Amino acid sequence: MATSRINGPPPSADRPTGRMGHHQPPQRARLMAVIATTVTGVFVLVAIIIIVGVVATVLPHNSVPTPDVLCATVVLRTAEPDATPLTRPACAPARITGTGHGATALAAAARWLGTPYSWGGGALDGPSRGIDQGANTVGFDCSALTRYAWHQAGVALPRTAAEQWHALRHIGPGYRAPGDLVFFQGSGGGPNHPGHVGLVRDTDRMIEAPRTGLRVRISRYTVRQDIIGYARPGS
Repeated sequence: MATSRINGPPPSADRPTGRMGHHQPPQRARLMAVIATTVTGVFVLVAIIIIVGVVATVLPHNSVPTPDVLCATVVLRTAEPDATPLTRPACAPARITGTGHGATALAAAARWLGTPYSWGGGALDGPSRGIDQGANTVGFDCSALTRYAWHQAGVALPRTAAEQWHALRHIGPGYRAPGDLVFFQGSGGGPNHPGHVGLVRDTDRMIEAPRTGLRVRISRYTVRQDIIGYARPGS
């Protein structure tokens, strides 16, 4: 009669054998996975914070547009006592850089930010009623604004944009300064006969009386394709 050998109970499926004995219990594996995920998330968050800080440092402070002027509505003073009073936004002075006559002229023009454009309007002492389509509007046209501004700085200019262009000393783009005049072909103008003019504020913006329906404003002149050139009154 054969004798069976009893070597103990057979291996259980729940009992690790051989190399499986080195595996970690499931609970510990899950814990390690959670820890690894958390650490990865922390590193990603820190990286994002660092990138945002670097970008904020590198970008110029003027990357976000800010208002140039702060305005409130007031009654418009006019050069004509019998003119119908109009209202316009009264604006805090724009940020003016530079010194001398140019800065004085620029500051004088900035006083009238928000004033209506008036074809043929504008006198040496302020806005006035215009002619034709500007007959019912008290304000400035483009060359009247530049003429008024430079009059406040003690420099006399001719009346129209074309006359100012031909009367003044021209300067190169690299020499422009606050208060210099920038001339454009505009509507109805030509390569040597400007139809529009504004006052340089900085290397990118100007103060101008643009056209009927708009108001004296600060705008970018460097984006325009019809610039004829620059001139400096009083030089």
